[in-house]
Amino acid sequence: MKIKTQATLLLLIGTLFWGMTFVFIKEGISIINLYTFLGYRFIIAGVLLGIIFYRRLKYFNIETLKYGLLLSIPLLISYITQTIGLQYTSASKGGFITGLSVVFVPIFLAILHRRIPKINHVVAVVLAAIGLAFLTLSESLTLNIGDIWVFVFAIAFAIYIIMVSKYSKFSDSILITIVQLLSVGVISILISIGIGRFVFPKGYLVWQAIIFTSVFATAFVYAIQNHYQKFISEVKAAIIFSFEPLFAVITAYFYLNEEITIQMVIGGLLIFIGMISAELKIKK
Repeated sequence: MKIKTQATLLLLIGTLFWGMTFVFIKEGISIINLYTFLGYRFIIAGVLLGIIFYRRLKYFNIETLKYGLLLSIPLLISYITQTIGLQYTSASKGGFITGLSVVFVPIFLAILHRRIPKINHVVAVVLAAIGLAFLTLSESLTLNIGDIWVFVFAIAFAIYIIMVSKYSKFSDSILITIVQLLSVGVISILISIGIGRFVFPKGYLVWQAIIFTSVFATAFVYAIQNHYQKFISEVKAAIIFSFEPLFAVITAYFYLNEEITIQMVIGGLLIFIGMISAELKIKK
């Protein structure tokens, strides 16, 4: 299997886990506060990767620490702003605004490199944006404070995608992942302690949410992303991640018996076509 194909499939699996987390996160933060939940989730994920890849720890150096800390900044901002925003806006609007990161990636790259985006990237972005609208948009698009918070998430995550492609090449990708996960976890715990909301999780539901999100949606996903994303374009990576709302809908169908409509099916197909077109070579 070619490395690009392998990277695409693994990132899709990771996006599936991200989509599944909505059910678990909803249960988790209904029991303990956001920052405590994020703290346990990311610290457990970082420690787990450290145990699995303990042989690599001997290669840890100042470069690994630097790039890991740099990546932890947009990652922390992403998780905090998205979760805050979804408390004040509808799930449909929040899902669409979250997916705007797929639009921001080629725009930021064009600005960063002072060049016009490629035709296939423009087509891919347009298709993905329309697909996300079909998947998640069911109300009139009016902004409230929650929409603004989620909009900040889309910007931060687009920046994170670009930074991963750049910095994961300079040091051991797994070690960088461990540093950024532990950084996000520790900062979240410190915030939780600072606001007087830190608690030890109790009960099956909250630990089920923490374990699933830390093992599958954090340790696995970010280890895969930091290692494999450099083999594909930033735009294709962003479009793969835009499948998250679709996987969330499918998960909600099986766990919460929510309806899957023809609108959702059309949205998923448009995103898939967009992902394919991102890798097509179109002659001028």
